[in-house]
Amino acid sequence: MHAFHEEMGQKHAERTLPEIGRLLQQADIGLRQLDAIIFGQGPGSFTGLRIACGLAQGLAFSAELPVIAIPTLDAVAHQSGAERVMVCLDARMQQVYCASYQTTPHWQRLGPITLQDPQDVSLPDGITLLAGDGFSNYPALLQQQRDSTRHTGVLRADARAYIELAQTGRYAQQHPREAELLYVRNKVALTSLEQQALKG
Repeated sequence: MHAFHEEMGQKHAERTLPEIGRLLQQADIGLRQLDAIIFGQGPGSFTGLRIACGLAQGLAFSAELPVIAIPTLDAVAHQSGAERVMVCLDARMQQVYCASYQTTPHWQRLGPITLQDPQDVSLPDGITLLAGDGFSNYPALLQQQRDSTRHTGVLRADARAYIELAQTGRYAQQHPREAELLYVRNKVALTSLEQQALKG
């Protein structure tokens, strides 16, 4: 497997296509020889998600390939390697995206991905691992940590996790025009008054 992972800040739009070209060159294949284009469906940064989906659609259309959309929290849960894991990612605006997972004997998300205020998050029974930057950025979440649970620290989804999940066949292949993002939050920005209220 050829993969590239790097924290790029705001440069992902300009760096992604050159890195994809480099990986294809390393693997000595063309874009049309791929089985599908996988992308992180979200939730996450509004701009980042739109860029990821747009790039995936453009590549897929050009090479006549399907796309596979995979939720960000699913990828983090997969990377954790835990049998029962709760993932919390910082959603900004003093909120977190949350979901709990069971990975054995059958992999499943134990409910929908939700958007919650940190103080409203409850730790389900049986969870052995807490994963994601939500726990690091909102320490109050860790107050629920039990003796039977541990915290991974910051764990971010990477390309290998998305590829491995796509290979399971659990995620549908779609025509690129059907690609959809998972926002969870409908409102993506605060008014100046709301920002001031949070600071107060």
